Amino acid sequence: MKRIFPLLLTVALLSGCASAPEPVLQSFFAMDTTMSVTAYDRDPTEALVAAQQAVNRLDALWSRTRADSDVAKLNAAAGSGPVAVDPDTAALLEKANAAALESGMAFDPVLAPVMDAWGFGATESETTAVHRVPEQAELDALLPLTRDLPVVEGDTAALSLAGQAVDLGAIAKGAAADYVVAALTEHGVDSAIIALGGNITALGTKPDGSPFRVYVRDPQGEGEDFLCLMSLRAGRTCSTSGGYERYFEADGQIYHHIIDPADGYPARSGLLSVTVVAEDPALADAWSTALYVLGAEEAIARWKSGEGTVAGMDLILVTEEGHVYITQGLEKGLETLGEGAGYTYEILRR
Repeated sequence: MKRIFPLLLTVALLSGCASAPEPVLQSFFAMDTTMSVTAYDRDPTEALVAAQQAVNRLDALWSRTRADSDVAKLNAAAGSGPVAVDPDTAALLEKANAAALESGMAFDPVLAPVMDAWGFGATESETTAVHRVPEQAELDALLPLTRDLPVVEGDTAALSLAGQAVDLGAIAKGAAADYVVAALTEHGVDSAIIALGGNITALGTKPDGSPFRVYVRDPQGEGEDFLCLMSLRAGRTCSTSGGYERYFEADGQIYHHIIDPADGYPARSGLLSVTVVAEDPALADAWSTALYVLGAEEAIARWKSGEGTVAGMDLILVTEEGHVYITQGLEKGLETLGEGAGYTYEILRR
């Protein structure tokens, strides 16, 4: 199995202002990935510590691998009734359920048994995971445990069927950004860039008042190959999902980690990657996965409709044919970089 380091977007941090505070970087490991917070402040030490503590608290609640986490307790009680959960866990489960229903279950927070069968589950270390292609009979037995969403009532949650399991990995890192923003602002920081795995959130602007600039990776390139450079306005998050992030090869076939809940196999939607830019970081995270499963045609139709959650987002859709669709809200400040690699670009308007 080959794993590309999951920093899908790289931030251009130069402020362009000699008198501005120097950026101070705090890096740490949480939620099974490397994270960083870069703050522009004269002394952001306390703020950065608080930001990391906020993520660590959420990791302790939402991890599948910690026996005392809310998610682990919920999964252990599957089919046996509700368990008490932290209000933040209840809120995230409700948001995940809403995204699942609106996406037609292209995003499924109870897909964990199928993910585990492929060796992509959170119960295994990425360095020691055993990946394999499940037999159809195994998938047929596991798929009925998916799609039946957690029941959330107040600060309790329940899974209806024994054997079900929640995995919030496709939404939790995005959701954590809101808590990091709160921690930073409570400590007086109003300019920062937050990189939580493949999710990047802009708190305010750069000290010179210009928006942060973010590189989007070429899904077929190496680590320093980029598809485009875009402006990320204050209060927005960009999240990228792609089959190149985690995959393995068996009998000459590549199998990636974004599983289509409809059949339990890696999604074959014709897309190489999806970048979603949105005001809600949790939804940016969840919908980047959902739209990858749904494919370009459905993603564009939802955006052009002017209705629903996707209509309020901006998108970058990269097809297997090398065509890049970019919605009009990202046009200002956009610099395309992939022409030399054969990409063609189209601005979508409505």
